[in-house]
Amino acid sequence: MQSSLKKSLYLGLAAVSFAAVAGTSVNASAKSYAKLSAPSTVLTTAANTRNVNLTGTNAIYSKPGTVKGAKVVATTTTAKRLAASKNGSDNFRAYRVVTTDRGSVYYKVVSYDKQYRGYVYGGKSTSAFAGGLVSYATTKDATAPKASDSYSLNVDTSATANTLFYKEPAYTNYKVGRALVNGAVLAKTDAYKGATFTFNKAVTTSREGDTWYQIASTKLSNGTTTKDLDGAWIKSTNVKNNNALNPDTEVAVTVKNVADGSEVASFNFATGAAKDADATTKLQDSTGAFTTDFGKAVTDALNGKGYTVKGTDAVNKLAGVKNGGSVTLYAVKNGQASQTVKAFGTYPGSVETKALSVEPSSTATVTNEAAAEGKILPVEKTALFTGTEGTSFSADQALAYLNGNSSLKQLKSPTWSENGTTYQYVLTPKSASAGTFTNGGSFEAQYTATKVTVANPATPSNPSNVFDPFA
Repeated sequence: MQSSLKKSLYLGLAAVSFAAVAGTSVNASAKSYAKLSAPSTVLTTAANTRNVNLTGTNAIYSKPGTVKGAKVVATTTTAKRLAASKNGSDNFRAYRVVTTDRGSVYYKVVSYDKQYRGYVYGGKSTSAFAGGLVSYATTKDATAPKASDSYSLNVDTSATANTLFYKEPAYTNYKVGRALVNGAVLAKTDAYKGATFTFNKAVTTSREGDTWYQIASTKLSNGTTTKDLDGAWIKSTNVKNNNALNPDTEVAVTVKNVADGSEVASFNFATGAAKDADATTKLQDSTGAFTTDFGKAVTDALNGKGYTVKGTDAVNKLAGVKNGGSVTLYAVKNGQASQTVKAFGTYPGSVETKALSVEPSSTATVTNEAAAEGKILPVEKTALFTGTEGTSFSADQALAYLNGNSSLKQLKSPTWSENGTTYQYVLTPKSASAGTFTNGGSFEAQYTATKVTVANPATPSNPSNVFDPFA
């Protein structure tokens, strides 16, 4: 009889084990079932803070595991396999949470490929993931390419598909896929055949170990630039560095600030010398002056950076230069240069712009509205737009200067009268041009004119010190 009892217990345990594997309820009786304290709630923290990995200590269930009717979606064996996976599609996102009357926390999760969806035991507190899942960073920071390096595609583009450009590296965030251009998913890549790119960030995926680069700029094969792909990502293996040194024909050149040793620019220079031959004379003549080709390469590399390099400076004396080697030059930072403004105004009812010129009187009057167009009153003395000579400034920077300058953010025309009412144009900055700081230089600015009434016209005067910041 005792033998029969043991046999019955053994068979009963085996049946329960089989039921668990088969996906049926794992609870022995109604008395052992847990109940939900409240319906599950949506997690609202930032999406990337809810990326998780399974620990393999708990299975995934169709419902919280101790609730009646819970079925196994993924066993602990499967959970362990997914946790160790080298495929980003096996990343998980937690998106709902629920607590049972026993104080157990369960999170609802979904795999990035949507193959697995269900509840995983998450410990006894909602303050942090625990139990069957842990927080998981799907990427790790990597070293970005030099911002000045140009890259091109080393794979074919397609007129029917996009397997190159992604909004974020593939499978690093749930439901974030291919790059968007003008708000639509990029469906083909043939427009970028022959394009070159620069990058400003790099990450490595935690599972595959693939490195991805974030696009900072794109120049199309016809030479035009586009912002369509700014911020998009591409796998590093799909591009090649156009600035990589050819040791048989080139030398690597680094330009440093002579004051602190910081790097200003770098480039590779094709010497034209035979392999293993002394290439010094291809860069610099006997007087120390740079050769025409090398001098141009240095100038191009420093364009817009505000530095000057002279080969005749003793610190830049070169010797023993060979292909495959490196050369270091030292640059001096340029002085300051101030820019005046070439201002133009657009007036109501006209799409044409008129160059603006300063009237000598601070309260000048003119005979009619047409006579006021193109004229502005003197402004208070103000600091000019200034930067290191030779450095570039953007259109946004120039416009910000105008809008941030109390004298230039609002210009006024002379006044005129119509039927007993006095009027005036008020002009505000609309746009500005990019450029380079140069001594005696200027940039263009477009102003928009608005016609306003003047309640108390001032008595005309002729100031002795008229200040004109306009070119």
